[in-house]
Amino acid sequence: VFFLVASTSISGCIMFVTVLSVGEAIWSPRLYDYTMSMCKEGREGTYMALSSAPLFLAKLPVGFLSGYLLERYCPEEGKRNSQTMWLIIGLLTASSPVFLTVLWSYISKKDHKEEQKYTELSTVAR
Repeated sequence: VFFLVASTSISGCIMFVTVLSVGEAIWSPRLYDYTMSMCKEGREGTYMALSSAPLFLAKLPVGFLSGYLLERYCPEEGKRNSQTMWLIIGLLTASSPVFLTVLWSYISKKDHKEEQKYTELSTVAR
């Protein structure tokens, strides 16, 4: 997104889409791997569905925000300031990795008692 802050030209758009595609190709498998490593055996489908919930829940506020930003920074008539719009979008987008980094110790914490209980149950079942 920050490529579009620097330039809203065709080359800036191409660089944005290229970096976005590479990032998605790197991130998506890691998200699925992390989701599967956190789930309990037999609950994989539920965890995969819940890992997609934030994307689904973000659609409504993103729709309102995009309408507001377009109306404010890219009006049909008058001065347009699309680079400011992309800066706002970029900063909002960058907040997610910042929060994940800050809260990683809480997010990645596993419940060892719960894990031991399921390990014992799976051992007994065999």
